[in-house]
Amino acid sequence: MRAKAVAALALGLGVCGTASAATSADVVTLSIVATTDLHGNLMPRDGRGGLAAFGGYVRNLRAARADDGGAVVLVDSGDTFQGGIESDLSEGAVVVDAYAALGYAAAALGNHEFDFGAADGPGARERPDADPRGAIKALAAHAPFPFLAANLIDDATGRRVAWPNVHASTLITASGVKVGIVGIMTIEALRATLRANVQGLHVAPLAETVAAEAKALRARGAQVVVVAAHAGGACTELGAPHDLTSCDPDAEIFALAHRLPRGLVDVIAAGHTHQAVAQEVDGIAIVQAYALGRAFGRVDVEFDRRAGAVAQRLIFPPRDICVPHQGVDCDGRPVAGAVTTVLYESRGGGALYEGRALVPDPAIEAAMAPALARVHELQAAPLGVALDTPIPRVGVPDSPLGNLFADAQRERSGADVAINNNVRGGLRADLPAGPLTFGRLYDVFPFDNRLLTLTISGSELRAVLADEVRRNRRGALALSGVEARVACSADGELEVEVVRANGAPLGADERVTVAAIDSLVLGQAFAAVPSAAHAVSAGKPLMRQTVEDWLRARGGHLAASDLAHADRPRWRFAGDDLAACLPP
Repeated sequence: MRAKAVAALALGLGVCGTASAATSADVVTLSIVATTDLHGNLMPRDGRGGLAAFGGYVRNLRAARADDGGAVVLVDSGDTFQGGIESDLSEGAVVVDAYAALGYAAAALGNHEFDFGAADGPGARERPDADPRGAIKALAAHAPFPFLAANLIDDATGRRVAWPNVHASTLITASGVKVGIVGIMTIEALRATLRANVQGLHVAPLAETVAAEAKALRARGAQVVVVAAHAGGACTELGAPHDLTSCDPDAEIFALAHRLPRGLVDVIAAGHTHQAVAQEVDGIAIVQAYALGRAFGRVDVEFDRRAGAVAQRLIFPPRDICVPHQGVDCDGRPVAGAVTTVLYESRGGGALYEGRALVPDPAIEAAMAPALARVHELQAAPLGVALDTPIPRVGVPDSPLGNLFADAQRERSGADVAINNNVRGGLRADLPAGPLTFGRLYDVFPFDNRLLTLTISGSELRAVLADEVRRNRRGALALSGVEARVACSADGELEVEVVRANGAPLGADERVTVAAIDSLVLGQAFAAVPSAAHAVSAGKPLMRQTVEDWLRARGGHLAASDLAHADRPRWRFAGDDLAACLPP
């Protein structure tokens, strides 16, 4: 029966390697299950994903391997913790607790693992002088499985980072087979996270790192080598592993596979690009299963104990994680009556996995419960402000919520001017009417970006604001301390005048201090300000803490009309059509 099943899978899914004639207990199956880019998404959305639901799949697969004497090896390829509110507020602890219950063997570090910065104290607050990598170090120390980062180098030592429970690789034994796991991250990892948190680190080349570490694992007895890579690719046709015509040929993960000595690595669990792969490249099985916890990848490695070698590998397309919800089953079909476990047993399309009914694993929910309780308590903490009306992000021409943030930045920093990014990576939610809680504020701005101040000239400030208008980002920036008056001249030139709160125009050579979030100052918005590229954000206050402190100090009541005035807008546009002044 096992031989027939393997043959059927080989026809349907594709087989890498050489088929083995052995059908006895000498051949053991290792199911390598790969997840990536969870981004803290703990719960199902529209019936897809969720760690407890994923636990149902894992439990069924483990039972299948227990029946045939094999084993399951769970690996994660990074960007695991940052993104979901509950995970963010626990600094990833709730995900680690779930992964521990799921039985992960290892997790690679991704670029967003550094976004939490320093470890939070009470009230999710950070000290300015705290270790900017304290959160990820504390999370690694908390995990019962290793974090892997073979190519993350400390500039001070020239060696791999030496943090508790962060390693280049790990060697485990699964059903008597020694499995080596190497963890790496994309060469661009440290350019895709908060700069202040990764100063003094760099990323070593992937291929050389993997080759050296895999050879060392083989020397230690590894019979199967898996790479958990926070680097990825993209393919659109996932049913034929040897067909690469739908794949991005320039993808980083394929370049890695091409450069590795043949036979050194058996499986790569890829990530980072939020795309899918289920292909064989130069003798290596590569799987990648999208992002946000919606699916998982799988490779079954058939290991021949007699030969001491891999006989074959079966690559599975990404498997969607599905749970029935709100009267709809996994295929979107309506279900009469209450959704129960009977549904799993009676319907196809996700109802069964490995011949067993799929039921979310309650042990995973129980593992997450303590951290979630702490998060919910923190979210409910009052800030001492009552909102008489909702405070929206979007407004014409001003954003009331953006103005709130800008006013808080300017007043708490003592700057002359403040600029806040309202959209496109800025504010994420409106504030509803009612008592304002920490959780509501965190929903608006869950990031650990820092507030910078720098001194620039009036002409440089005008250039920053004019560039935003030219990029058709009207309403993207909120202002405090000044007004911007925008017009189109008779000869088609864009004119931006900056006026102080007292009505006096800001001179071209006047110097003003400007407070703004680090991502704005260090990004494209301040490209016209040469000094901005040298701004340092380490040790500066968190933007969210700045706004929280301003709200607590202000107290009382707030309404949208207190923050944006139709008769006194902070952005004034002369006429509705600026097309003649803007690039085509």
